[in-house]
Amino acid sequence: MPDIEDHPYRAFGAKIKHFRQQWKQSVSDVSGTLEIDEIFLKDMESGKVLPNENQLDMIINHFLLTNEQADELRSLTQMQNDQNAENLIGGVEDMLMKQLVMYMPVDQRVIYTDGMNVTVNRHGVVLQFTQNTGANEKTKSNIVCQVGMSREHAEKVVQVLKKTLSEHDKNHKPKYLPPKGQNKNKPKTI
Repeated sequence: MPDIEDHPYRAFGAKIKHFRQQWKQSVSDVSGTLEIDEIFLKDMESGKVLPNENQLDMIINHFLLTNEQADELRSLTQMQNDQNAENLIGGVEDMLMKQLVMYMPVDQRVIYTDGMNVTVNRHGVVLQFTQNTGANEKTKSNIVCQVGMSREHAEKVVQVLKKTLSEHDKNHKPKYLPPKGQNKNKPKTI
């Protein structure tokens, strides 16, 4: 049995492993999707290490955790007493087993961007949509949205985007303003 001193975050690691197994994903699948090293993910699941805040947010989003589950996971990262943390595992497992429907509110706002960065690796494609904050060229772009997907899905997105733009261009003739000095509302005389 692992030493508590060597594995101080066993309860947290057990939760991460539980969520991964519940979603029937391998360590390789999760580490690839989240761009976390496999060894680091294994150490996390064994309770040796904790993720940083950004990694924790990615894990919470990846497993579609409820606010209560996310809060509990965050509290487990701060717990030093492993015995108290282990008592929480059973309660969440029971809740997950009874949960039939999970409502995730979706933010319907449209975020406009003026830039995009694309990263491609063996696990897939990550799009980072950016927005400049000022008129100065030296101003840094802020990331306003990130979207990750498999390479196959990204290729389908490109095909659909090209097709949609092409169909729009065929069906919608550009509208031009009348030439300067010509009034559309003025009746024409013959």
